[in-house]
Amino acid sequence: MIKDAISAPSPGNAESVLRLLIAEDSPSDLALLLLELSRAGLSYTSTHVENRIQFQQAISTETFDAVISDYRFPGWTGMDALAAVRARDSQLPFILVTGILGDEAAADCIKRGADDYILKDHLSRLPQAVQRAVAEQALRREHTASQEALRLSEQRNRDLVLYSIYGILRAQADGAFIDTNPALLRILNVHGSDHHPASLQDIFRFPEQYAQLMNSCREFGQVHGADAEWRRPDGGIIAVRLHLRSLSPPDPPGSVEVIVEDVSEFRAMERQLRQSQKFEAVGQLAGGIAHDFNNVISAILGWAELGLELSQSEPQVAERFTRIREQADRAASLTRELLAFARRQVLQPRSVDLNTVASGVIGFLDKVLGKNIEVKLTTTALQPIKADPAQIEHVLMNLCLHARDCMPNGGFLRIETETAELDDSFCRFYPYVSPGSYAVLSVADTGIGMDSETREHIFEPFFMDGEDGRTRGMALATVYGIVKQHGGFIHVYSEPGQGSLFRAYFPLAEHPRAAALSRGTSETLNGGTRGSETILLAEDHESIREMARHTLLALGYRVLAACDGEEALRLCETDAPDLAVLDVVMPKMNGPATASALSKRFEHLPVIFTSGYSKENNEVAGLASEEHYLQKPYSPTALARLVREVLDRAPVSSTAA
Repeated sequence: MIKDAISAPSPGNAESVLRLLIAEDSPSDLALLLLELSRAGLSYTSTHVENRIQFQQAISTETFDAVISDYRFPGWTGMDALAAVRARDSQLPFILVTGILGDEAAADCIKRGADDYILKDHLSRLPQAVQRAVAEQALRREHTASQEALRLSEQRNRDLVLYSIYGILRAQADGAFIDTNPALLRILNVHGSDHHPASLQDIFRFPEQYAQLMNSCREFGQVHGADAEWRRPDGGIIAVRLHLRSLSPPDPPGSVEVIVEDVSEFRAMERQLRQSQKFEAVGQLAGGIAHDFNNVISAILGWAELGLELSQSEPQVAERFTRIREQADRAASLTRELLAFARRQVLQPRSVDLNTVASGVIGFLDKVLGKNIEVKLTTTALQPIKADPAQIEHVLMNLCLHARDCMPNGGFLRIETETAELDDSFCRFYPYVSPGSYAVLSVADTGIGMDSETREHIFEPFFMDGEDGRTRGMALATVYGIVKQHGGFIHVYSEPGQGSLFRAYFPLAEHPRAAALSRGTSETLNGGTRGSETILLAEDHESIREMARHTLLALGYRVLAACDGEEALRLCETDAPDLAVLDVVMPKMNGPATASALSKRFEHLPVIFTSGYSKENNEVAGLASEEHYLQKPYSPTALARLVREVLDRAPVSSTAA
């Protein structure tokens, strides 16, 4: 018969109460056991059994934290009880209590799985033995759970490698393969062990690519996103993108891990896209030539035909007209050949002073610009650029001629040179730009300006302007090509009726190292430019607005971002800004008008105006002298520095009027 005895000597947590199964057929010995457990202050509940049937019933129907059993029963022993427990739970603590137990029997008891044995004349050891056995069981179970978690983690990691769509390999310093995953073999079109390449070096189409990547990996510890071409064992060529990292011991010294992405299809699509774009551009070029050049050729052919008809009586003159007609036919055939061939320039670069080139072009502008156009040149000291001076002159002349065409009634033409430092944070928003030092050539006019659609197509050859129906010819397309061919880029800023600003960036002959620039920028952005003030940011160009917002948020500022002046005023109905950063030209309400409205509500609110126009543009020139100006494109570093400077010089935070 199962009897339950409950003891609660301490009001501890229910989870800390031990559930004990006690097998004892002597009431006096049972009382002594319970007394020792209570004396020790243990919180427990106990189930008492006296024979095998009660014991089997208890362990099959209940859960216990430990079992305490006498060694001898009528027709039954504690070793039988131990065997029954171990058959169900190999880790459940089991403690034998006996009157006399020899060394041999004690050793056999422990060998069969008992956690401890207690002599009845040393029952004071029982509470400690119970606690120790329960604690050791918890440790064993925790260890078992950890081992199972480790096994599952290893299995998951193994599955990641085995079933990854990316090839993964490990190779020794000499290129010999250590291990590969199935995806790599699929990329190499290798089945089984046949034709398995012996070395990483063997599959590179160009050995110099392998040497360069391995050297970079050893120097920097890792290489990400490296493009290369591999030759498969079957002779096929594939394009791959590689990510390498150096391995540490216990892997062999100099060994590397490589993750491989097969980008052959992606590269093929890129080539198709470039080909499509090239033919589209050549098609526009051919259409422009048919419009402009073929008119000239048609006139030549017509006059040659007439001359040939009128000179039949003079064979010598007729022969010359015939030759003119033949050459005109050849010239006409060139227009058809342009459908298949694109023009390529051969540059003759050398160290060039951009200021010298600009000064030289100024002398010719008087002959091509009207008297009603005022020209001003502003230069700053520049490092030389590596360029073809004739091509740079061509760039400047074409930009000036475009400005002239945009000012049919005259105006102001400003040419400027300056140096710009572009950092990684700037280049993240303009992926085609590399960080470094650039010489900037700016050409600004006060002409008719352009809308967004015109700006988008302005550098296309023979782009037809929808507003006035004029073709733009090849002038600006040539400018774009020359600048790109010199490793630079060009930005255009314009609004209808506000003129245009072209800024051409040319890399300096001596580049600062990108890593050093990046580190310097990081220090500048994170040190001395942080703050917690509220900044009102109004900018209608989404990418610039997002760039500025992210920059200021990263520095700790609170930002109220608006796409125009009216939205900026609405945002300030519930929040008082400490500084306003306003674009000069915005829809609905421009920057100066927004600043004027803000000044009526927030006394002495400092304002920074941003614009793609030069300071002498009509819109910008009317700004108050105490207001600050930041010219586009600006880098996050320049924005952060100016915001911090203006806030530090500003009076105490403004309050709403």
